[in-house]
Amino acid sequence: MNDAENLSKLLSHLPPEVFHSFMVDEFRLSMPEPEKKKPKKEQRARMEEVLATIGVRARQQIEEVAERIVLLSDGPGQDVIDGFKEEIFDEVAREEFAAIPNQYQRALWLHTNEPMIFEEALNARQADVFRQSTSCYSGFMAPANLEVLDDDATKAAFHQTVAQQLGCSNDAVAVQIFRRLRPDTQTGDDVELYQISIHHNRPPVIEDYVQHSELVHQEVIRAISSHITYEPANGHLEVLSKDTAGRETLARTVADSLLQSPITGEKIPLKQYDYQSLTAPRNFDIADEPAVASVKVVELGYTAANGRSLLVKIRAKDVDDIYVAAKSLIGPTFDFSDHHLTYAKLSIKLKKIGKDRARTVNVILRGDNNCNIKTKREKDRVLCDRLLAKWHLVKEIGDGVKTPIDTVAA
Repeated sequence: MNDAENLSKLLSHLPPEVFHSFMVDEFRLSMPEPEKKKPKKEQRARMEEVLATIGVRARQQIEEVAERIVLLSDGPGQDVIDGFKEEIFDEVAREEFAAIPNQYQRALWLHTNEPMIFEEALNARQADVFRQSTSCYSGFMAPANLEVLDDDATKAAFHQTVAQQLGCSNDAVAVQIFRRLRPDTQTGDDVELYQISIHHNRPPVIEDYVQHSELVHQEVIRAISSHITYEPANGHLEVLSKDTAGRETLARTVADSLLQSPITGEKIPLKQYDYQSLTAPRNFDIADEPAVASVKVVELGYTAANGRSLLVKIRAKDVDDIYVAAKSLIGPTFDFSDHHLTYAKLSIKLKKIGKDRARTVNVILRGDNNCNIKTKREKDRVLCDRLLAKWHLVKEIGDGVKTPIDTVAA
């Protein structure tokens, strides 16, 4: 099934009985019952034979669902799920979920049992990727406090303009405009956010498949999406789209049509997560944070030039910090400062306040500029955004002056 990469991944990584139930319950496929006495490879081969016989269009529909599940099955995807799981599930469901060892099965469980939360987690996963990549994200400054026009005449004119720019007919473009509230990063107060989603069809492609022992062809049409948000409180106009060249045009079209005001062309700086300072012990100031009980670095990792990697982990309750623990594990001369970090994890313990129970929020920083903050529910995202800025672990790209860091051990 070389035309269904993600479906193949699920088939390979899910237990055969779980994959079988998913195909039967979700897509009403007729598949042979798994025979537990036979090797898993043989069971999967029988199910793959069934999948290979269905039409390309039907298999593509299954592939699109599989892709969404696989997105929450990798490292960043599991970071997203970890950010949601404690607050979403009741106690019985949390225990059931915690007992699942397979990350693909965890993502599938969420898709099957908590579809609304699955969508929220998937959106967070995609936002996490988009907003940290110049290949997908651009931010522009527009005047603040403008009214977003969403009457039928304005939306129709906007729809037609976008279709012309994309070179599509009107009926090949879908436009959605809605308003929601989200907490402000600094104050926590609810602020309005408008989102304009634009979906349009790609040109059709011809896929080959076998039917009744004959190679036949089928035309397949796929849609791609772009998302534009406007926050009246600060005038930020953000564009999430893989079309690099077309992002500014899209922003200007939204500003001209729906805001009826031009944008300045000034771009919003991207955030840069600067966590190399964690190579040495340091102080995390929580003096004015009544909800925060403690903060500790619990994981640090790096990759050497030869491709070898090292990840050191401790428990949040460990009597030593990670720097002392690393010396005891590796050697008395070991120092993280001699290496370039590629992974770090902070454990932030929160107190019980009002109806909010005591719990732990984990912040994971990885790679050049990846952080799991965007994957968290809004309340935690606001808190983590503020704390990372306070601890000088995040800056806007282009900042020239670095604030001194308190390197006293936490």
